[in-house]
Amino acid sequence: MQNITLNDAHTLAEEFISKLGLDEELVVLDDETLTEDFGWVFFYNTKKFQETGDFRDMVGGNAPIIIDKESGRLTVTGTAHEVNHYIEEYRANRT
Repeated sequence: MQNITLNDAHTLAEEFISKLGLDEELVVLDDETLTEDFGWVFFYNTKKFQETGDFRDMVGGNAPIIIDKESGRLTVTGTAHEVNHYIEEYRANRT
């Protein structure tokens, strides 16, 4: 399989968050996207929070999403640790 592009990965992330079934519209936070050797880490929140910056408009439990550039596989991380913990865990267990 050919590596996917950042645009492809972004689309996968958008499709994933659109299916979460929340009442608020969710958006990928492009300015926070991390590029790693294995792919990308996407963050998301409500569109309203993106517009207002008001913490009352944030969504909770929105764990970062890792998308592997070789497989296109999407992995939801967690919220108990800092994102670097999940990045290193993914890197160590990547197959």
